Amino acid sequence: MAYASTERGPVGVSVAAPGSDRLAWFFLRVSGALLVVFALGHLFITHYVNIPSETTFDFVSARWANPLWRSFDWILLLAALWHGLIGLRYSVTDWIRPAGWRQIGFALLWVFGLIFTVVGSVTIISFDEAAARDNTGPLAGAFWIADLLGFSLFVFAVGTYLSIVALAVWVYRNVKAGITPVYAGDPGQYAWVLHRLTGIGILFFLLVHVIDIMLIGLGRDVYDESVEFYAHPFLLPMEVLLVGAVIYHTLNGLRIIAIDFSSTGVQRQRQYFWWVLIGSVALTIPSGIIIFAKELF
Repeated sequence: MAYASTERGPVGVSVAAPGSDRLAWFFLRVSGALLVVFALGHLFITHYVNIPSETTFDFVSARWANPLWRSFDWILLLAALWHGLIGLRYSVTDWIRPAGWRQIGFALLWVFGLIFTVVGSVTIISFDEAAARDNTGPLAGAFWIADLLGFSLFVFAVGTYLSIVALAVWVYRNVKAGITPVYAGDPGQYAWVLHRLTGIGILFFLLVHVIDIMLIGLGRDVYDESVEFYAHPFLLPMEVLLVGAVIYHTLNGLRIIAIDFSSTGVQRQRQYFWWVLIGSVALTIPSGIIIFAKELF
């Protein structure tokens, strides 16, 4: 969710920024490089080797029986959560102008970060497979929680699909009117917008995932019920779009690092952008085929 000097929105940030902004700049790049391994590794396991609806209690408990996998997931949680929230901090800076409201926005990000860090960490560290399998947790049988999580996914899916339709209609009308619907500025502006949008979408799914994985020790039946929503045909296109968003965000993050730390990065950033787009599509297609084949056939 960071961006280089050629891709700045209303508020640009670089290594020359003072104080906390400089720390945020470095953290986004260090955590982003870390997530290349951890986020893509997790994505490969849950969307290529397996599919989301298969990540049931038995799947997670078998995985967490190995302390190395617990460590992997804990590092992934911390890196992804704070990468997303600090990235969202730039969006708050760009979109909220009054200083008072901006500080409230920053404070809420810290509150969310601390709450989800504690919840996620406790879930991973304290998980007891034998006790959880008995399904005697305090939320056992509270299927309304699974329904609420599923409803949030459906709402987000509807918003995503309508946005895609609206964009297609806008492009069609412009083309029909003889207007080329292409931004006249640098392609980096497209990369910047896509990076922001994919980052926000990924963060939303991460927060939902932290909540549903919390259920694994509090109500095994409720957790498995929440996972079943991922098999619903209406949500399958959104799952594939999520894969594409993660891949694009990761590849474009590497592009940004190349721009920042390579002497030729700025001159070649347009070429890198097309490589990122082609790579994102090429790597997303296999996951889409696997998900649809397993869920529908």
